Amino acid sequence: MKIKVCGMKHPENIEEISQLGIDYLGFIFYKNSPRNMEKVFKLPTTAKKVGVFVNAECDFIIEKSKIFELDVIQLHGEETPEFCQQLSIQLSENYHSDTEIWKAFAVQNLSDLEVIDLYNFYVNKFLLDAKGSKKGGNGIKFNWDILKHHEFHKPTVLSGGISEDDAESITELSASNTISAVDVNSKFEIEHGLKDGKRLSSFIQKIKML
Repeated sequence: MKIKVCGMKHPENIEEISQLGIDYLGFIFYKNSPRNMEKVFKLPTTAKKVGVFVNAECDFIIEKSKIFELDVIQLHGEETPEFCQQLSIQLSENYHSDTEIWKAFAVQNLSDLEVIDLYNFYVNKFLLDAKGSKKGGNGIKFNWDILKHHEFHKPTVLSGGISEDDAESITELSASNTISAVDVNSKFEIEHGLKDGKRLSSFIQKIKML
């Protein structure tokens, strides 16, 4: 199972966390987020780089993709299937045809999963986050049991309030092929954008041992 650590912001911390054997590093490009990535610096290549955007214009997304050499675009707003299709076209036109597009969905109950199938042809992965007052980083979970009642046609990433205590439940979801990755953030923070390497290392080891 793949592991993504999102909301990274500080160069030294980014380098530290990148050495823990994770698969994806997430960087938020949304000015209303306390984890907004403002500075430009070279990012490590030990993990794939995910740029998180909220209702951004295609030109802004492509600009950040070039500057930070992003491997994945994660759309965390109300982006439509048509927008995802247009973004894919523009990425290809700008020599980023290998860049993946992930679409995030805010989930509270089973009905929130109904819209997902509209995106099957336009994105590479789905990301499921708990519905809250913020666009991600709420530190809360939704009822993961509802995932058993929906068939996902794309690899699915689980997000929202994940902590060390969830390792066993996450492993069970992975074993049933319900999810292919997890996205962790606020439960492993010392402060906004600064991750606790020891807690993350412990979580990763638990996932690998189960």
